[in-house]
Amino acid sequence: MAKAPPPTPNRPVGLPRSGGKRLLTGLGRAVRRKCPYCGGGRIFSGWFSLRERCPNCNTKYAHEDGYFIGSYVVNIGVTEILTVLLVVWMLVATAMSVLEMQILGASLAIALPVFFYPYALLIWIAIDITLHDPATRQQPRRR
Repeated sequence: MAKAPPPTPNRPVGLPRSGGKRLLTGLGRAVRRKCPYCGGGRIFSGWFSLRERCPNCNTKYAHEDGYFIGSYVVNIGVTEILTVLLVVWMLVATAMSVLEMQILGASLAIALPVFFYPYALLIWIAIDITLHDPATRQQPRRR
């Protein structure tokens, strides 16, 4: 006997249908650690633990294996760009020694991806819902 699929999330009020406004709305919610789809809270059970579904709108976040690989690109890209910009700023605007800059740059290159991880997950989800609305996403067929 086949299990019925979980209910499809309803389109939240206030989420634009498509385009740049939808992306900006999702990104704004992501940086506040809210569900990019509905804006609801409590979507993390810890700093690194994203719940499987939003407790408010029931949107399933990882709907396929390997879904969050894109968030790694967002995480490493953003944090390494910030690290490089900070090191370049230290070269130009400070009188720090090369050793001090290396220690600070290496520390940032390690610490920023760890801190930014949950935000990268949500930014990736915001990008995905801009391109593919979860309410209209087809469920894969079971064989």
